[in-house]
Amino acid sequence: MMFAMEQQQKISVNVEEPSKTKRILKVEVPAETIQPELQKTYQAFQKRAQFPGFRKGKVPLTMIRKRLGREVQSDLLQRVVPLYYEQAVRESALEPVDMPILQNVSLEEGEPLRFDATVYIKPDFELQPYKNIPLVSGAVAVSEEMIDKVIEDMRERLSQLSSYEDADHVVETGDVVEADFEGFLDGEPFEGGQGSRHLVEIGQGRMIPGFEDGFIGMKKGEHKEIEATFPEEYHAPHLAGKTVIFKVVLHDVKKKSLPDVDDEFAKDVGEQFETLAALRAGIRERIEKNESRRVREKLRGDVMDEVLKRHSFELPEIMVQRHKSYLGDRMQKNPAREASPLSPADQKWLDEQADRDVAWSLISEKIAEAEGITLSAEEFEEGLEKQAQESGMTKEVLKDIYTNEVGSLEPLRLSLLNEKILDFLVENATVTTEGTGDET
Repeated sequence: MMFAMEQQQKISVNVEEPSKTKRILKVEVPAETIQPELQKTYQAFQKRAQFPGFRKGKVPLTMIRKRLGREVQSDLLQRVVPLYYEQAVRESALEPVDMPILQNVSLEEGEPLRFDATVYIKPDFELQPYKNIPLVSGAVAVSEEMIDKVIEDMRERLSQLSSYEDADHVVETGDVVEADFEGFLDGEPFEGGQGSRHLVEIGQGRMIPGFEDGFIGMKKGEHKEIEATFPEEYHAPHLAGKTVIFKVVLHDVKKKSLPDVDDEFAKDVGEQFETLAALRAGIRERIEKNESRRVREKLRGDVMDEVLKRHSFELPEIMVQRHKSYLGDRMQKNPAREASPLSPADQKWLDEQADRDVAWSLISEKIAEAEGITLSAEEFEEGLEKQAQESGMTKEVLKDIYTNEVGSLEPLRLSLLNEKILDFLVENATVTTEGTGDET
């Protein structure tokens, strides 16, 4: 049986205000309104009830009340409480930011229906000045040294390894060793401390302190125990700061040959580069784009920080709790954490970030409303296309990811709208370029 209010029923709503963002609606539906609905629900149960000794639909109402009273009331409440809650919200002229917390639901024979609904609303605050905010922008400058660094990284990726012909060659800095190893902590092997035919470049500092240096002076075929110490800030707490022993077997020692930096090198990097000069020009253009993006992101962050500093108001508790839970879930799902529990520092970050994000969402919404900033369908498609290209996928694949993993494209739309709001604030700020004194 479906219950629907054909017209708005008379109810009593008393609104309590425990805080600026919290309201408690104490709702009462008169007995003359709710009791007939209760009787109809009993009759509906009677029509389909089957008890031993009675034909279907012939079970006395007194027996239905005795045996199924709570079930009947629960059925009615599940259908009518949401409707009366919505009416109470309309009559109270409230705009809740989340689902209500329903408590103290009471329905007895001959009595009114009573329940409390705790709701959270957006804070009422005045926008503080958000234009002409002073900002300092870094200059976008690409040096020859920056280009050289990229080329060196490319040389490393195109390098070749070859074994030393001299079987008595001893390992020195710059060599690459191929080795088996197993790590022991207090005499017991620890998880993740094993490697087979693992390549280690000596002197790069990519392994924990002591491990790479321990190979220096060894020869092919040698066995050795190397002592090494994990950093204090190591991500696995049971290993952080601990000194361990690695038992290693050195299978081979290799030298690394780097290609010459010339036109042929440029062609090996990418067929679009015919000469080394073309490669350097391409690298410069890419660095400039990255630097411009970095400068823009910093300006966005700085203007957001300043706008947040200028506002102080109470945040809806439920919005903060839900966002903190969302951030915590994302943090826990990060593969780099290896399922480690959240630390006190993590909890502190979550508290601060949740407050910051919720405050900004409320402020930016008001700014967008005041300035008429919206995101058109064309701008959304452009943003979707840009993000897809940066992620190396098609728009269709990106849409599927958002739909399947997030549930909708709304988070992407809000993210693009937020970028547009921040760009508006930067464009209307007083920006000084670092080191020049030029204002824009």
